Amino acid sequence: EALESVLKMMQTRIESLITAVDRISNKIIDPYQRIASRTSQLSRLQSACDLLRKIIRMLYLIKRVKTQMQAGLKEITKVAQTFSEIDQLTQGNELSGIEVLDDERPWLQRARREVESQAKKMLLQGLEHLNPTHVGVALQVFYNLGQIEPILLTVLDSYCEAVQHEIQNAVDPSSLLQSINVASSTSGTSRSSISVSGGSATWKASLWTQLEKLSNALWKLYKQIHQLEVVLSKKRDPVTQTSFLAFINGCEAHKKLTNFWDAITNNVGVEFSTAARASSFLNQAFENDYPKLVRVFSDLLMQVEKLHKQTDPQSQTIPSFLLIEQKTETHPATHRQESLLKSLSQFEKVYISRSFSRLSDSVNQLFAAPSRSLPREDELTSVVKLLASELQTAGTCIPLAIILAKNISRIIQIFNAKCEQLVATGKDSLQVSGPPNSSQQRNMAVVNILHQFETLIQEYIFNSISLDESAVKLLESVVQQTCIIKINIVNFFVREVGQVMEKMVASMHAENFTGQTHIPQSERRDSTDVPSSGFIREILSFTARIHQEHLCQFLCQEELRPILINMASRVLEIYVRHVCLLRPLSEGGKMRITSDMAQIELGLIPFCGKPTALGEPHKMVRSLRRLLFLASDNFITQPVGVGDILPYSYVLNYLFSRAPLELKSPHQLQNWSEMEYSDWMDKHLEEKERLAFIQATLNSFNKKSKGNLNSDTAAIFHIMNQLLKQAQDSLTN
Repeated sequence: EALESVLKMMQTRIESLITAVDRISNKIIDPYQRIASRTSQLSRLQSACDLLRKIIRMLYLIKRVKTQMQAGLKEITKVAQTFSEIDQLTQGNELSGIEVLDDERPWLQRARREVESQAKKMLLQGLEHLNPTHVGVALQVFYNLGQIEPILLTVLDSYCEAVQHEIQNAVDPSSLLQSINVASSTSGTSRSSISVSGGSATWKASLWTQLEKLSNALWKLYKQIHQLEVVLSKKRDPVTQTSFLAFINGCEAHKKLTNFWDAITNNVGVEFSTAARASSFLNQAFENDYPKLVRVFSDLLMQVEKLHKQTDPQSQTIPSFLLIEQKTETHPATHRQESLLKSLSQFEKVYISRSFSRLSDSVNQLFAAPSRSLPREDELTSVVKLLASELQTAGTCIPLAIILAKNISRIIQIFNAKCEQLVATGKDSLQVSGPPNSSQQRNMAVVNILHQFETLIQEYIFNSISLDESAVKLLESVVQQTCIIKINIVNFFVREVGQVMEKMVASMHAENFTGQTHIPQSERRDSTDVPSSGFIREILSFTARIHQEHLCQFLCQEELRPILINMASRVLEIYVRHVCLLRPLSEGGKMRITSDMAQIELGLIPFCGKPTALGEPHKMVRSLRRLLFLASDNFITQPVGVGDILPYSYVLNYLFSRAPLELKSPHQLQNWSEMEYSDWMDKHLEEKERLAFIQATLNSFNKKSKGNLNSDTAAIFHIMNQLLKQAQDSLTN
């Protein structure tokens, strides 16, 4: 009973809950359904309002288009802008099926086609007459219509076709024949007299006339496309301020626009190659007259570069023509040049090969005669004139000038190699004991030939032909090699002369400088003069003879002079070095050395012109002359010239001559000859090393004598040590 009562109670409560839920549900569902119904009505009402607004806007725009169309071309951009709004409104199918609008659609389509047609006509006419205003208006129309990329593709394709047609027509044999017939009818020449074999001058004249016309036609087309590119870069979207050129960036139209020059050169390469294969006459004309062919297109390229300089400010600061081998980022002007040369490379290779063969044959003939292997000056002149005439074929065409300069550089290298092969390098070519032998005469002739060749190139090429800087550098580098070969041959002989003179100087140690040497009165220059040494008289005779018999035979005296000055400076320095090594040395010997100093400078005048040209060695002689008669005590006070002009090591070596014989010189301690000591000094140019060698000699003597020195030895030993310390201190400071 209790359970039943509980169940009844639960059932009663459940029924109450269900009743409450039903009541609440009725209160929620009814309002929701009413709200949903009203929301749907409102949404349909809003859609209807939007559609009505679009219809009203469309009707207004259609009315505005009709009004604007009546104004003609003056309002064409506004018409295009209106069509742009219409296109935005008609996206999707919302306005389809509306009778009031469907009735106007055919008219709108006709009006749109008319606007596009007028804009295209304006664009083409604007390009043809280079009218940027018309081009800009037309581009604005197509931009507003959203058709700028398609119209650009259409225009660029038509221009590429025009380029191909112009090139094909220029190299078409039938077109050439037609132009010849027109010319013959004008001049009254019979057609039967015209050769159709392609070898007559009439055909060639017609060909080059056609190519000149082609160049003008391509220039006209390029100017128009460049005008299009300039206008595209200037016209901008009024809202985003993005240029039209940037708007099409990355599109096919942009690639064709910026690569229009490549389209021209590619067509030139393909069509010329095809025409050359089809006609032996054209092939022969293009190969034999390649410079003329390049000049035709180079003139076109120069006009293109001038046009870009006027419109592209950045191109003003960069040269139009750069070396083709340049590996840095390619400048547009360089790319255009390379593209042009590449299109004609087929004919360039043949022409360059034939030109090189012709020029190299002329050089080889200079050295081909079995009885006379050295060319004459008139033959050299003929070869250089041939090189100059070959270079002149380039005219003002810079790319061709660079190509020909490379070719001529190779010819000059061949000439240099031929001359090098004639040089004698045996021992007989180094003899200096007599007049020039056959080997030396040959070397002199080779030097003179190289000098004449270099002079002729300077006269007929560098001074007579206006060349681009790149071509000049190419030629100057190889002509510099000619000069180097010439100088090396001269140096080969001058070094031997210098070595012989150094041996003559070293022979002073075989003479006696301890007393007055008596020489017959007849051999003295003046009664008051101190007689000079025998080796000096030998040097005087040697220098005069070498200069007269050998050195005067060279034509390159200007280049020879610095070589001789260097050699004479070396000889004079060696002379000072050996004078410092003389011992024993008396007062009479010092007088004779003073006389020798004046005489050796006199003997070197044929090599240097004047003693002061010898530089530091001349100052060293003057400084040593003052030190010869200076008291030993005064050396400590550092007299003028010691250390700065005359090295401390030289002065210390000289002071050994004032010391007793038991204080041996550094080379005597090592059992070296004076020549060996001089060679050691050549190998040890650092003053620090030389002073260390002298210090080791003094330390060895001090250790050996154990400090037991007589007054004279101690005095000079003390002076030398003090001077050595001063020298070492000056090096550390």
